[in-house]
Amino acid sequence: MSIDLNDEILQDFLVEAGEILEALGEQLVDLENSPEDNELLNAIFRGFHTIKGGAGFLALDAMVGVCHKAEDVFNVLRQGDRKVNTELMDVILQVVDHLNEMFAMVHSGEEPEHVEQSLLDSLQTFTVPESAEAAVATPSSDAEISELPNESAEDDSVVIESATDAVAQEFEVMLGGAGGGMSDSPSDEITEGEFDDLLDALHGKGGSPTPVTAESATSDEITESEFDNLLDELHGKGSFNAENVVHSPEKEVKPVVNPGDITEEEFDNLLDDLHGKGKFKAELVESSVSDVVEEKPKKISAPAPKVVEPVVEKAPEPAKPTPTPSKTTAKKEAKAAPPAETTVRVDTHTLDIIMNMVGELVLVRNRFQTLAAEKADEEMVKAVGNLDVVTADLQLAVMKTRMQPIKKVFGRFPRVVRDLARSLKKEISLELVGEETDLDKNLVEALADPLVHLIRNAVDHGIESPEDRVAAGKKSEGTVILTASQEGDHIELRIKDDGKGMNADHLRGIAVSKGMMDEESAARLDDKECFNLIFAPGFSTKTEISDVSGRGVGMDVVKTRIAQMNGTVEIDSVEGAGSTIIIKVPLTLAIMPTLMVKLGGQSFALPLASVLEILDLDLGATKVVDGQMVIMVRNRALPLFYLSDWLVSDMNYTANKDGHGHVVVVNSGGHQIGFVVDQLIGQEEVVIKALGAKLHGLDGLAGATITGDGQIALILDVPGMMKKYVN
Repeated sequence: MSIDLNDEILQDFLVEAGEILEALGEQLVDLENSPEDNELLNAIFRGFHTIKGGAGFLALDAMVGVCHKAEDVFNVLRQGDRKVNTELMDVILQVVDHLNEMFAMVHSGEEPEHVEQSLLDSLQTFTVPESAEAAVATPSSDAEISELPNESAEDDSVVIESATDAVAQEFEVMLGGAGGGMSDSPSDEITEGEFDDLLDALHGKGGSPTPVTAESATSDEITESEFDNLLDELHGKGSFNAENVVHSPEKEVKPVVNPGDITEEEFDNLLDDLHGKGKFKAELVESSVSDVVEEKPKKISAPAPKVVEPVVEKAPEPAKPTPTPSKTTAKKEAKAAPPAETTVRVDTHTLDIIMNMVGELVLVRNRFQTLAAEKADEEMVKAVGNLDVVTADLQLAVMKTRMQPIKKVFGRFPRVVRDLARSLKKEISLELVGEETDLDKNLVEALADPLVHLIRNAVDHGIESPEDRVAAGKKSEGTVILTASQEGDHIELRIKDDGKGMNADHLRGIAVSKGMMDEESAARLDDKECFNLIFAPGFSTKTEISDVSGRGVGMDVVKTRIAQMNGTVEIDSVEGAGSTIIIKVPLTLAIMPTLMVKLGGQSFALPLASVLEILDLDLGATKVVDGQMVIMVRNRALPLFYLSDWLVSDMNYTANKDGHGHVVVVNSGGHQIGFVVDQLIGQEEVVIKALGAKLHGLDGLAGATITGDGQIALILDVPGMMKKYVN
């Protein structure tokens, strides 16, 4: 079933869910490192809950089901019934991967597929508190619990039933020890003998507090001796004294006539002691007090009295007045109100249109600047100067609307490092610096793949195993530091590790063994050039191919992608201390600072990011080494190329190869080379225009632009030219 992508609610859901899923990967890894962070735990719970709510509203049942299970797991974690561990995090990260796949399907208009039942079952095991798992691991002897209860009320019932069974077992053992077990009588009532045995088991042989006789067993009345035993039970053996329970000192207590009999006053005092002073009512008793009390009292036929403690009723507390909110409280509540929304979502296509219009304005400004210089009109120069300032400010403001923090890319790397470290059995921590550095949206997306390759390279090739690190005197845990910073009109990215570093001689040997160069050429390479060999296609320091590395493709991809962004890559390494890779890319790809040059009357633009310096050299002092023209600059051989040989097709054109000429020194793949040009025009900001369909994809050309004098200039791609024209 297809999904209507034009639905406004769906588009809002895609934006919100996309942001949540991007953040979840980093949040989960942080939670694994800080399992006690309740704020982070709640944030992850809210993320799954938000996705579930939006998916439920759009009837995306597959996403709802898996989010609901994940939400249950984090609810248990929030309540403290389970702790975060590696096994749990492995399952949750799988859930995030599946949610990303579902999100991609919804984004393309397809109905997401349900996850496998095994994943849901794995989630279900983590929705149970650890205490309940322990109860399941040790079931009671009477019955084994076959199903795990889901609700806390059922958990309590299991505990109560288990306790009841234990008491019943103890009771049966007591009876068994006392009299050999229960009788075979089908009646539920126990016999007199069984009851005696039970009393002996409770109080000891012959220790029953109230001996039961055959006469008393068949009569509802208690005997005098039974009543004496009752008094002993209440007050202790021989410690009953009527004077201790007399509340009124004015009353005289008559001496006891017979030790076995009690007088009327003693009985009254006993009633007062049992029922409270003056609270005994004779009408509640079947026989009156006059029938009970005689000169010689008769046997008391009342049932054994129960000790009832007087109940004291508490006076009701006065109702507390309801506090009225003060003005200060009202002001605080007013301040706590959420601020008004200050952001608005704009389609990136709209931003691209605005950026193109600003680019056209930049071209018009350049044209006015050229005309003002030609006319030499002071008023016109002032007006063009004002236009230049306004255009520059507008260009900067529009560029900021396209900017995104590089954290959007950095957020995925903690998960990459975590998974790789587990698979390689290494201990690695990742540090992210400068996550708030802003970069053009297109560059943020373009940098994702190169940075993934560089991070994987640092983890796999750079960081040693814990055993090797300890043997080398290092900490068992390695560190990878990813840094982003703005340097002028460029962004600088650094990937640094404290691993084993690189050995230049070892890299020379690999290059020779793979047939990339002969031994003599390899020996002439300095250490920096040897380090740059890792960017060559097919070059790898691994002898075995794995699913992580060994094919020699990753670093070649990095170099190619960075070159396409008009950026540069440098590498530095110290054996035993680690390696550092430095990437420099422009802030934006839409407007580029360039060095304008001329060849045979045609204008060309060299990206300023590639230009290192400009020299005025004697072209007659060139030499040829191994078939390559070079010129000595500061006692170092600089490879030299005439751009006119590649870019000028006019048969009547002749390049100046004698005397002094302009040499532009550029960086290409870590190598310095010199380009000979006819004329230097100067630095100019240009707007990159894509080449037409017939010219698209030509090696050596990055695009075209319109210069200040209204002419068309081709923008050169230095790595592309070297790849096409130089072996």
